[in-house]
This record gives sequence, C-alpha cells and structure tokens, in this order.
Amino acid sequence: MQMKNTILIVDDDRINLVMAQNLLQKEYKVVGVNSGKQAFKYLEKYTPDLILLDIFMPEIGGFEVMKKLQEHKEWSKIPVIFLTADRKPETETECFKLGANDFIAKPFEPMVMLNRVRRTIELEGYRQDLQKRLDEKTREVELVTIEAITTVANTIDAKDDYTRGHSFRVAAYSEELAKKLGWSEEEVRNIHYVALLHDIGKIGVPDSVLNKPFKLTDVEFAMIKNHTLVGAEILKDIRMFPNISVGAKYHHERYDGKGYPEGLKGEEIPIVARIIGIVDSYDAMTSNRVYRKRLRDEIVKEELTKGKGTQFDPHLVDLFMELIEEGTLHQNINEKDAVLPLFDSNKIYDGVTMEEIGLETKLDYLTGLLGREQGEKEISESLRSGRGCVMMMDLDHFREINETYGHLAGDYVLKMTADALKDVCKNDIICRMGGDEFLYYAGGITTQEDASNKAEQILNAFRRKKEEINIMQELSLSIGISLFGMDGGEYAELVRKADKALYHVKQSDNAEHYLFYQSANMTKTLEQSKADLDRLVNMVENRQSYKGAFQVDYGEFERIYDFVQHFSQRNNQEVQLILFTLFSSDGSDIRLEQMELAMQCMEQAIMKSLRGVDVGTRYSSFQFLVVLVGTEKDNIRIVTERIIQNYFKLYGNRDITISYDVANLNHEDDTVK
Repeated sequence: MQMKNTILIVDDDRINLVMAQNLLQKEYKVVGVNSGKQAFKYLEKYTPDLILLDIFMPEIGGFEVMKKLQEHKEWSKIPVIFLTADRKPETETECFKLGANDFIAKPFEPMVMLNRVRRTIELEGYRQDLQKRLDEKTREVELVTIEAITTVANTIDAKDDYTRGHSFRVAAYSEELAKKLGWSEEEVRNIHYVALLHDIGKIGVPDSVLNKPFKLTDVEFAMIKNHTLVGAEILKDIRMFPNISVGAKYHHERYDGKGYPEGLKGEEIPIVARIIGIVDSYDAMTSNRVYRKRLRDEIVKEELTKGKGTQFDPHLVDLFMELIEEGTLHQNINEKDAVLPLFDSNKIYDGVTMEEIGLETKLDYLTGLLGREQGEKEISESLRSGRGCVMMMDLDHFREINETYGHLAGDYVLKMTADALKDVCKNDIICRMGGDEFLYYAGGITTQEDASNKAEQILNAFRRKKEEINIMQELSLSIGISLFGMDGGEYAELVRKADKALYHVKQSDNAEHYLFYQSANMTKTLEQSKADLDRLVNMVENRQSYKGAFQVDYGEFERIYDFVQHFSQRNNQEVQLILFTLFSSDGSDIRLEQMELAMQCMEQAIMKSLRGVDVGTRYSSFQFLVVLVGTEKDNIRIVTERIIQNYFKLYGNRDITISYDVANLNHEDDTVK
C-alpha cells in the first residue's frame, strides 16, 4: 500500500486548522500545530512532505519560522506554502523572497488550496527524482573521472622506469599528512587526487631527459622545471577537485622563496603544494633513481630536518616526522590496487608503439587508423579500379561524452570505436576524418545489398563494443553510403554523397544507415503519415515517454512533446495536433537538398501563420508537427489553408506538395487531407 504524503499545518487559528485538515485528510496524512515552537518540536522527530505556514502568529511569526527552516540543512529542503489574509503585493513578494513555494490567501477556497497542495507535492516529487538522478549521474561522472585520473597517473609514472608508483605513493603520503592536520574527509580525499596528478606536466618532457643518468644540461633542466607550468595548464579547467592545478604548479616552490616557477615564500605557497612538496621529496629520497640508490632512513630524516624553514614548511616537517616515527606512513600503500590504464600507455594501438609512429606519421596517433590525407590518397588510388563503396560514419551524441566524462574518456571511446571498425573491415581502407567521423572504403562491394550487409556488420560490432563499455551506452553510430558508378566515380563526389546520405540518417527517426541513391526517394504514403500521427496520440494519451519510440534528435521535440502530454492531462481546452507531410507531387525522386529547402519553407510558413500560444517542431526529415491550443474544429481548415498558401508562396514550386492529418487529443480523431 502506498504511503500517504504528510502535510504539517502551522496556524494559530483553530478553525483554519480544522478546515484544512478536513479538506486534505482524504488524500494526505495531516498534522496540525498552532505555533512555531510546536512546529520545531515536530520537525526534530519527523520530516513532512509539505508545510502550510501561517504568517501572523504570536511569539514566533511565519517569516521567522521560515528563516529558521532555511538555515537548517534538512528542513530547508521541505517545500512551504504560506497562508495569510494579508493580500498586499509586498507580503506576497516577501514570501517568495524567503523561499516559499506558493502563497494561499485566506479565507482560502477549498479547491484552490487542494490543487495548489497537489501541484506543490507533485513538483517536489519531480524535484526529488531529478535530484536522485543527478546524484547518480554525478557519481558516474566522478567514477569515470577518477578512472581517467588514475590512468593519467599510471601513464606519467610509466615514462620513468625508476619512478613507477611514485604518484600513488605521493598521494597516499599526502593523505596521511592531511589527516594529521585534522582535515575533513572531503579535504583528505581531494588532496589525494591533487597529489596524484602533481607531475602530470612531465608528460611533455622527453623520456631521454627524465631517464638521463648523467648531469642535465641547462636546457634539459629548464625542460624539467617547465613541467610545473605545463601541468597547471593541463589541469586548470578541471572543477571536480578544488585546487587540482595548484599542486601541479607549486609543489617545487621552497619555503625560503628560492623555488620555482614563481619563487613564492612561506605561507604564500598554497598548503596543498607545501604538503606535496615534502612528501614528493621524501618519496624521491626513499626510491631508487637512475642516478643513485635509495637513501638510508637515517639520511632521509637528516635531510628533512635540514630542510626545515628553507625548503620545507617547518610545522609540516615536524608532523611528517611523527608519521615516520609512528610507522603508519606506509600502511595504506598498495600499488597493486591502482587502477590500470584504460589502454597500454606504451602501445596506443595494436602492434605500433609511440616510438614507431614518429612525427611524420601517416596514421592517426589515437586510433591507429589512417589519417585523413593518407586515407584520401589510398582511396583515390583504389577507385581507379572502377568499383567500390564509400561509407561515412559519425558517432551520435559524442559531444556529451566529452562534456560529461572529459576528453580523456572521449579519446577512449574513439579508440574503442576504431577497434570495432578494424575488427569488421580488416582488409579494407579505414581512416579517421577528424573528430568523431570515420571514412571506410571497400573495393569488393559493388551492390546496394552488399553495402547494406556490410553496414549491418559494422553496426553489430559497434553494439557489441557498447555492451562492454558503460560510458558508450548513450552513443549510436550513423552510416551514409555511396556506390561507385551509381553515385559517381571520383573520391570527392562519392564522399560528398556519402555525407549527404549520413545527413539523411541523422534526420530520420529510425534509420542507422542509408545509401545516397535510396535517400533520393523521399515519398511517403498518406496511410503512413496517418499512422505516425496515431502513434503520437496514443503515446500522449497513455502518458508514455517518447524515448525509445521516437529516435528523432531535434532539440525542440522533447520540450513540445512534454508540453502536449502535460497540457492534455490538465486542461479542458481543445488540443489539436496537425502533422504536415511533404511528398513528391508526381511520385518522382526528390533529392535531399531539395527536400531540405522545402522543409525550411514549410517552417517559415508555419511560423508566419500560427498564434503565440501555438507551437511546432520537426517530426521527421519531411514532416512538421503543429500543436493548436484552444482552436475549434471548424477553424482548423482556415489555419491549415493559411499555412499551405504561405508554403507555396515561399517555395515557389509544385514538385513537392503537402498532405496533413489532424487529431484531437482525448477525442475521436478526424483526418483531413
């Protein structure tokens, strides 16, 4: 049995309490108190779903109660509706200023109060659900970010055979020193990741310099010193962990001001950098290096003591020495627990090392596929055989990966996608065109059927890769196809037409791949158009999400769909849906470019013809959905004729004409053509 929501009513007027309780108790559990003090006593034990709060009460007024609610971490989350007989605008303004969700004037109308309570509790339920989803997504992002950070740390340490595990040890030592300082759990966790990436700038220092067993030249030492600035630049835009760039930039500053890069002195140096500076030096002294063996413990302690007030913060040195004496410093060090890189840092793709790539490589450094120029050259040469198929591929929603999980995760997704392509297209030419676009050429494919079969093989391989990797779940792969002879004979023309076919895929609501020749024919029967509208009405009236049923990618569609669904549930006004479909007037083929021009004219015609309360959006690559609010059935033909007239004025041709279907939500639909 579903539990009733609890409403706490705070009002010193007993009549108001009884009336509100009688009105609300059928749907909610209602608790009534007659003062602010009693309200706080109740809140100390229970958490209601809504508070109805009178403004004018003895001892503690409603505004004062509200201020105390907002100051409390848990109480501030409870939605509040103010109750008052004061109808002055400034009173209402003050209510909302203090954080109220709504305002009900006394004497209250029963149905007004009931509807506002229902709406507030419903909205609060939505808010809590969204917050839960946001927390889950934040945790997912955090886990991926941590994995990416750990991968980078492994990559950095792998550059120097003598410092493997250095970043993880420095992170663990920094944690222990932060705990010794009495830092909070969150602060300790934060310095762990700051320390983990303190040497990220070394990724730009040649291995030959890092591993040199002899004295460095001035130029080489300058390269080493520059890693602090490079690291800070790499990390400056990361917001998840505060001060993450500070550790990288300032961990080589000295307490006496003789460090680098800025020569900061004493407490001018951020404390996270002072901590990392000590533990970084400690790990350097207690690890084998290319130029010497690890130092004995007595010498390490002497060097730390010697550096008090010159190289290191003296107070932090004392605390760190205590950790060494206590023997707790190494208890949490377990390099085997470090997350391994997402891919081998020494081998970016199968069989080819970074050293073998070189600066003049013909391969894409990330994916191991051919680069754009080399791909163009090899495909152009292959086309001289007079046969073949070109496929342009694009990752849908890839930008969200970079924005949500970071660019390192985005690079990983591109690498995995390339691996899926290589598995299926082993003996053919594949190149990365740039960003998330790939180009594939198969000389042995000469028919539409073979091209479609190969596209399905690629899509299946991509789907299998998605099942293995969690962050790829929201991605999809679109493929546009052109065939030699049927769509042209030159590289540039075939690529252009494959790109046009790819555009059609992205505008379609159900296709994953398309041949350019197929995409030329854009006709659609009136029966299909009617079925599209019936499906939409059924989804709205059954309160279903369009996701999964409609794969359209138009930014406005989701907003308008939700609006229609919400409006149909809550209002008595007529809601008419009109689906306009463009099609060839004589049944001949229509090229993509011409259909897009017609759709743009259709959009302008609708914008010119609708009222401010009406809305519209693309429904498919050759359909437009219009929502009319409060328009009577008899006036629909006037609206549609005005739209059609404006369309033909703008388009100026009759080769692409219009049909339309009309449905009345929650009523029997009436189709007009």
